[in-house]
This record gives sequence, structure tokens and C-alpha cells, in this order.
Amino acid sequence: MLMTIANFPRQTSASGLTCWSVRTEFTKVTAAILSVAVSVLFAVAMALRYARRRRPYQLVWTIGLAMFAAAALAGVLARAGGATESEYRLFYLFGAILNVAWLALGTLYLLTPRVARWALWAVAVLSVAAIVAVFASPVDLAGATDTGKGFDRSPLPRALAGIGSGVGSLVLIGGALWSAWAFFRRRHEGRRAIANVLIAAGVLVAAAGGTAAFTGASGVVEWTNFAGISLIFGGFLLA
Repeated sequence: MLMTIANFPRQTSASGLTCWSVRTEFTKVTAAILSVAVSVLFAVAMALRYARRRRPYQLVWTIGLAMFAAAALAGVLARAGGATESEYRLFYLFGAILNVAWLALGTLYLLTPRVARWALWAVAVLSVAAIVAVFASPVDLAGATDTGKGFDRSPLPRALAGIGSGVGSLVLIGGALWSAWAFFRRRHEGRRAIANVLIAAGVLVAAAGGTAAFTGASGVVEWTNFAGISLIFGGFLLA
């Protein structure tokens, strides 16, 4: 849904900067900062809703949104102070692997609580495996800053990213569209149907940006992440 595998922020030397590159870099940083701001607001809003209603899916979504915010913040720090291995590991762990999986788990708790109880174990195993794989595998920082493929010689983190983001995105999109259809069929529920369409659209936008970045497109994922999380937040507020 959100930060799928993407180009990690490239650092550019001062001597090589042009007006165009400065402007481009500024827009990327701006988009990344906006993503942090929206995701933090979203996570806080979800946490407050959980504090009032105590629904499991709200807690799980809060965790997933906090992971998105952490990944976005790692990207901002990398652009601001020079990319480091620790920032890339956090960016990859929370952005490429885990946040989508946890958000998808929240959707399962909302729609099919019995299935979610079993899925929780799968997500827990994925989380532990991801932490071990990401922090035990060597990082090619040059590859990370050029193409986003810092684990190009380490298959396990990339495989886990495919599972977490790929399967998670399918669950999120499918759940949102199913909910939209269910609300469309009811009277006086058009607003909530549109809200779920917005959520599905946000997932698609963010996933598309991650895919584009993985193929080598630069400067895309920052804006698609911002657009995606904004659409999802808008759907949440409308619902």
C-alpha cells in the first residue's frame, strides 16, 4: 500500500548541484516532510479513536501508520544529513516490509476477526523475520542511494518485502473495495462508500509509486507516498 520498495534518498555533492537539481531535491524533501506530517496526524487520530472505542483494528492500524511515519522520517533524515546504513535499514524495514502488512492485518480485524486472529501470528512471524533479515544482511549503500536496491545481494529482505507489501496491498485494496460495494448497496451510505474508494485509490497510488521507483524512476515515490497517505487519510475522515 504505502512505502513499497523505493529509491532511497540520493545525496548530491555541493559542487555538483545545479539550480535544477537543487529545486528537484527541495521538492523531494518537501514531499517527504509532508508525508511524515500527514502520517503522524493520521496515526494520532487513529490512536485517539482507539482510546475511545478500544477496537483491535484501530490499534493495529495505529501501529501500521506509526511504521509508515518512521519510514518517511528516515527518508527525510537521509536527505537532510547524508544517507546512513541505519536509516536505510529502518526505511526498508518499516517502509518496504512491515507497515503494509500491519495495515492489512487491521483490515482483517475489521472485516473478518476470526481470520485476523490467525493472521496475527503470520504478521508476528513476518515482523521477527524482517527485523533479523534487515539488520543481519549487509547493505550496499551506494546501490541504495542510486537505485533503492541496498539489499540487491541479500534475497531474504527483498522476498519479505514482496510478501509484506504485495500481499498486504491486495488485502487493503480488496477490503476497501468490498466495503465500498457493501455501502453502495445500502441506502444513505454513499459517503462511506466513497470513503472506501478513496482508501483503495490511495493504496493503488502509493503502490504504483513504489513499483515505478523499483524500476529506476527517481523523484516519484516521495510524491506518490504523500498523495497515497493523503487519500487514505481523507477516506478515513470521510467515513
